[in-house]
Amino acid sequence: MFGNFTSKAENPPFKIPRFRALSLRFFGEFFSKHFISPTIEMTLRKAKMGMNRIEFYSQSAMMELIGVIIILSLGTILTLKFVHLIFLISAASFLASALILAIILETPATIARLRKRRIDSMLTLALGFFATMASADIPVDIIMRDLGNAKQYGEISREARSIWLRSTLFGQDIITSIRTAVRNSPSQRFSEFLQGIITSVSSGGDLKLYFIAKADQYQNELSTLIKQNSNSLGILSESFVTVGVAFPLILLIIVGVVAYLSPGSPAGLVDLLFLTVSVIIPIILILFAYFFRSTMGEIEL
Repeated sequence: MFGNFTSKAENPPFKIPRFRALSLRFFGEFFSKHFISPTIEMTLRKAKMGMNRIEFYSQSAMMELIGVIIILSLGTILTLKFVHLIFLISAASFLASALILAIILETPATIARLRKRRIDSMLTLALGFFATMASADIPVDIIMRDLGNAKQYGEISREARSIWLRSTLFGQDIITSIRTAVRNSPSQRFSEFLQGIITSVSSGGDLKLYFIAKADQYQNELSTLIKQNSNSLGILSESFVTVGVAFPLILLIIVGVVAYLSPGSPAGLVDLLFLTVSVIIPIILILFAYFFRSTMGEIEL
């Protein structure tokens, strides 16, 4: 079994990145025997990460191992310099290792959710493309090919390109290829739209009328989504003023006053001030920047 992974890594039909091949060499056999999860396979297909579960788990294990080595090295250096903070450094090292592992394992689901958001945000615009092409009596496979080449539609173009490639390169008929896309798409709305194409083609329906009807439906839904998006941005703005601006300022003032009035050594409070300025505030700003960007990306106008 171990030899098989080595040979696949060295002579793959499609070139495997060196880091992934090295990860398979060390961990491939172990994960092939002990980690059987259909769920992660489906998530990887929805995320279009170009790897199976064994490759993903092997690569994740290698990344976690490298991260732990780096964290332990930095922790050792900091411990030698700040001996009185050994407990804090040890706890921070453990939490950092666990956080890295959690982020790595959650990456496929995160990418799938991001793809879902991007597909949903562009779906209303892409429907105009579908309707225009269908009005000229262009076959579905050619529509998918042309949509796949239209990069401005983002992840929808990627989905359409996958449908066309499965039909062209792997010999699937267009209906079977679309059914595969329905199962593997991260977006429920896009899956329902593709399922409607299958139904229309199979029953001999008018694709142009179907696309126009769907465009009207999604246009009405877009108005509702814009209102919800505006409300979400308003709530985030209010939260940022409270958590990102007022809280750090009040904390710094309180800690500074306590340190000034404290009869003992303020070394611990100074460390807390340093931690707040160098770690807590940047983390708060990064989190809110991520939330703002994610919320604004839910709608594509």
